[in-house]
Amino acid sequence: MKKIISILLITMLFTLSLAGCSKSDDNEKSVSNDNAANDTAKKDNADNKGKATDDAQKDELVIAWASDLDNFGPLTSEDGYSHEILGLVYESLLKYDGKKAVPNLAESYEATPDGKEYTFKLREDVKFSDGLPLNAEAVKQNMDGILLNADRFSWMGAIGKLDKVEVVDDYTIKFVYKEPYYAATLDMCSQFPIRMISPNSMPDDGNTAGILKSSVGTGPYVLTEAIKDQQYVFTVNENYWGDKPAYKKVIVKVIPDHDSRVMALQSGDVDLIYGAKQLSYEAYAQFTDNKKIGTACSESESETRSILMNTANEVLKDMDVRKAILCGVNKKVIIGTVLLDIENKADTILNPSLTYCDVEVEPYEYNKEEACKILDEAGWTLPEGKTIREKDGNKLSLNLMYVTGRGAEESIAQVFASQMKEIGIDVKLDGVELMVWGSRGFEGDFDLSFNATYAAPYDPHTYIGGMMSYSLDNPAQQGLDNKKDLDEKILKLFSINDEKEIKNCYDSILKQLHESAMYIPISYQKQIALYNKDVISTVEFPSIPGQLDMMLIK
Repeated sequence: MKKIISILLITMLFTLSLAGCSKSDDNEKSVSNDNAANDTAKKDNADNKGKATDDAQKDELVIAWASDLDNFGPLTSEDGYSHEILGLVYESLLKYDGKKAVPNLAESYEATPDGKEYTFKLREDVKFSDGLPLNAEAVKQNMDGILLNADRFSWMGAIGKLDKVEVVDDYTIKFVYKEPYYAATLDMCSQFPIRMISPNSMPDDGNTAGILKSSVGTGPYVLTEAIKDQQYVFTVNENYWGDKPAYKKVIVKVIPDHDSRVMALQSGDVDLIYGAKQLSYEAYAQFTDNKKIGTACSESESETRSILMNTANEVLKDMDVRKAILCGVNKKVIIGTVLLDIENKADTILNPSLTYCDVEVEPYEYNKEEACKILDEAGWTLPEGKTIREKDGNKLSLNLMYVTGRGAEESIAQVFASQMKEIGIDVKLDGVELMVWGSRGFEGDFDLSFNATYAAPYDPHTYIGGMMSYSLDNPAQQGLDNKKDLDEKILKLFSINDEKEIKNCYDSILKQLHESAMYIPISYQKQIALYNKDVISTVEFPSIPGQLDMMLIK
């Protein structure tokens, strides 16, 4: 028997077709007599995953995850990995259907013509998993907690521009903005921080950015076990208002090391590794046509893989050096050797297929000879008998920061460093943990760093808006002569409500960013997955990939 479920994502759905079969003989391993009982128990458990129960619900799905889910909550999970799991427990008023914002916890909404007020009519059949109703007062408490941290989330216009939230009646609530903000409803679809927490879980001071008393939301699952740096167990919310979840239990196993995640899939300890942040294409390619492990890749593109140059750095402040680096990057080689020609070359920091992002610019093409010429003219010459350029006695040496274990970053970094050496630039690889990458990045403590965009529904507005404060882009732009002008354009963009003006503003901003020569777009990323064929028969990606949100739908 086969069964189809959907994994709802904020930016996409991906569908798993479940196989109702036990493991094949060639999947079994010989064991000693001492371990035979344990091995049999493990095998029986794995077999049960793929069999339908009386109510057609599967027992469990085990997912390998690269990072811990510490302090699991909409305002406290800011590592980029936890975001993708939040929707198992916490839901938003609106959700993204691949094109636009549509009702979710809110059954309908309307906006005033000036774009300053949004009124939401809430569903009346929704309760938090602790039994409290999701009413207007509960939403107001959530929003008041978020507004206590408005400065921290100023990069998100739906919060930074929010003036107040008013209860209209028991199930109607109004958001009042200081000025028009065209992307307000898209922000409300986001995975964090505008997701609903039970008032019983909130700290006594109402500040939901603090330590929550418990992890309770309205979602299809309840967090029932949390063992730091090991695993998190989510069991079905029996009173869930929506479609019945496909699994009774979802287990998220924390496995930071990339190779260890793949080994866990091979051994049957996990059933799924999902997402380009969790997998390298090298590992992905190992399982093409494998009898036990399945592969899946989305047809659609998501965020842009890119390397960011910090213009506040004394060397990179020189635009000639930045242009030389851009001319020295052979993206086709990177895509061919590391990404196995699966992804398409990126010429712009935001994918032209995104709304407002189809802007005419002149791409920076690979030209090794031109790169060397630019560096020579800029005074960075190659002393006889040496391989690294120098100027005024200083070597042309830069560090490239990347997150260890995150997808293909390290492999891309290695090829990039090799290409830079060919034009006389020494690039040292600086692998760090995710939290270190974030803290150093926001402080501008890097020369070069990987810095992907966010994908729909966040691109382009969230990525561009973040350049004002909460991003690696902001400190990296401090060496630009026209940084003030860029900020003024971004401020204007998020205070207008006219479609033509918005388009013109994006045209100007994106052209200015491209001409700054501080971004090295490499490719437009795709989503990939490896899965246990005994448990899952196929993984299909719709047009807009994104983060894992919740296991759902019978």
